[in-house]
Amino acid sequence: SGSNSNSKPPRRKLESSPSTFNILEGKEAHDSVALISMFQETLGDDYTLIARQQRGQMRMQIWTRENITKDIEPDDIVIRCENTGIGGVLANKGGIVTTLTYQKTRITFLSAHLAAHEGEQYYIARCDNIREILRGAKTYDKYDAAISSHHMFILGDLNFRSKFGEYGELEHEEKFERAIDLIKAKDFEALYAMDELEAGIKNGDLLVNFKTLPCHFSPTFKVLREEGFVYKEQRVPSYADRILFKPADGLSRHFTPLAYEACPGFITSDHKPIRGAFTITLNAKIDEDDPSSKLISEPIRLVFSNIKCMNLPVMDVGGSSDPYVKFYWDGTGLKSDGESGLSRYSGKWPSTKMRSKELNPKWDEEIGLVVDSSIMTDTMLFLTVMDYDTASQDDLMCTLPLNAKKLIRETIKHPDQKLTIDKPLLKYGKPEGRMRFDVAIKPLSSAKDAKSTGKKKGGLFTKAKGMFGKK
Repeated sequence: SGSNSNSKPPRRKLESSPSTFNILEGKEAHDSVALISMFQETLGDDYTLIARQQRGQMRMQIWTRENITKDIEPDDIVIRCENTGIGGVLANKGGIVTTLTYQKTRITFLSAHLAAHEGEQYYIARCDNIREILRGAKTYDKYDAAISSHHMFILGDLNFRSKFGEYGELEHEEKFERAIDLIKAKDFEALYAMDELEAGIKNGDLLVNFKTLPCHFSPTFKVLREEGFVYKEQRVPSYADRILFKPADGLSRHFTPLAYEACPGFITSDHKPIRGAFTITLNAKIDEDDPSSKLISEPIRLVFSNIKCMNLPVMDVGGSSDPYVKFYWDGTGLKSDGESGLSRYSGKWPSTKMRSKELNPKWDEEIGLVVDSSIMTDTMLFLTVMDYDTASQDDLMCTLPLNAKKLIRETIKHPDQKLTIDKPLLKYGKPEGRMRFDVAIKPLSSAKDAKSTGKKKGGLFTKAKGMFGKK
């Protein structure tokens, strides 16, 4: 059906018949139609399917209650996909990424099927798969979803295995028997200690700052297609099927896990699915309910100084990089002071000067931002290290995402209103060096500063003035 591009397309229930899907959405496999019909019957008419995507045998569906659905515009949902199968083309492996913006909160779901098999080379392949998906399936142009989201979930057959000893140290039969003994004893804590994924996150191999709840249940892989947990001897029992989560900086206390468990009654796969339940207090609700949400009564100047980066990645052929730090933000209440951070590299956003051929650069300059009383919980500050390139567009090296409101609150609480921050820089879920800087609150030098328009009013993802907007 056609619609005026300037009008909001009507919401309608998704019917279960294949013919209806052919008319509305194009040809879709019968099993997907049956699955949607089953969900609709289980959830009832209070729920609406607002987004769905299929890539190979991977599927993602997002259902919302009707009272939420009515407030979600079609362009509040962005879906991207990335294949990581053979040659980066086959869709037997890869991921689907969906970002939903609701009540000033960007919530992202990444569903993935990663490389299979046991051994070090396959573990490395799974870590690489995650980075490929984050790089190739950005729901906003500049940053991967692990940087840009207020809350993010990663779920699916991630295929990480139980690792007993060093790779290749034990024979398969011994590893299988050890796992079975722990399962029979219900010593899930000891078995979970062998989990590749948990160890990889702790070691910084992938998904820095993500969390996965301990698995206090039997491994979900690899099982016979029958009730309960009966394991195939060809594979070591492992927690291959997972749900991970990451609240953005400053939002952890507004995120609560409620449940995390396997579904032993599922018999149509050699995996047992898992399910999780979580609560999120949305950013708009936080500001509405928090009587102290208004941090300041009049504009202030937030000053960044003594900026240093350590162990930056090599970007140039000569084994070095030409870094500078650019300050981006999203949300209301922040703007450039209109004086500092003005360089040939800044453009619309303030930045430091470039340091030539440096992997451990230091800057003795100050960058000032004006903060007004309208700053809210959703406002994020992205300190982004860029690599200068004379022949082409400058490259994004890595980013430190910060919650602006939290940063201001912590700085105000400090006795001299000066704070030192030292945190890892991130890209595609991995650490790419560190950044250290001082931040202080200083009064505006004049009434002119308070009224200054600076270099940028809008936020990075703001619909009206954002750099990305909706893709």
